[in-house]
Amino acid sequence: MDAIKPRIAITADAARTEKPEYLRSYRRAVEQAGGEPELLTSTGSDLEATLQNFDGLLLPGGADVDPAVYGGRDHPKVYKAPSALDELELAAARWAKRLDLPTLAICRGAQVMNVALGGTLWEDIPDQYEPQGRKLQHQQTPEHSRQDPTHPVDFQSGTRLHDLFGSLTVLTNSRHHQALRRIAHDLVPAGKTRDGIVEAVEARENLSFYVGVQWHPEDMVDRDEPSRALFRELVAHASLRARRRAALPS
Repeated sequence: MDAIKPRIAITADAARTEKPEYLRSYRRAVEQAGGEPELLTSTGSDLEATLQNFDGLLLPGGADVDPAVYGGRDHPKVYKAPSALDELELAAARWAKRLDLPTLAICRGAQVMNVALGGTLWEDIPDQYEPQGRKLQHQQTPEHSRQDPTHPVDFQSGTRLHDLFGSLTVLTNSRHHQALRRIAHDLVPAGKTRDGIVEAVEARENLSFYVGVQWHPEDMVDRDEPSRALFRELVAHASLRARRRAALPS
């Protein structure tokens, strides 16, 4: 009997789906891990029912969440995503948690996950977050490509991500001007950079897989084992769900 390939929904901006390069790196990373990526742009009136037909969810990177959603303030550096995308992804993050749908959230996706569950964001790290009076940039320096690891993230012992990576420290890339500020109650910080920015969260409840990371593992899967491990874990849990769905009476 052939193995069931799990369906992974990737939330997407409907206006950009005709561009072949749109979300290509995310789709490719899911495929390499053994999943079947499908762009999710519109759910009609019943998002819960739509997500029930998938085996996993990927919330990808992109433009900024509207600060009004989490009680923040507009900032000159904020570049807002379309409101329809905010609405889709915030609702999807909430439903995925309720349904225990295996979920990986990346960069903006991790921010969406946090906001969806009641957390807040730093609207602009260089302007607002100054530990010991130092201004920070969480961007790749010009001599490094998006595939290069440029800074360490330290993980809490005993967290799901620490167990997955088998290490207390993982080197990651970095391309974000916003970050998680107040962490939602239903999430726990799993990893931080050494300047104090939370760069990984996971569900407080014992869910199958509900994880957000601030960096971009989809850009590093060709050369980085921890990046591959994240997508493999998503697909592995989605595969279990796919097999359970296949066993249900039609």
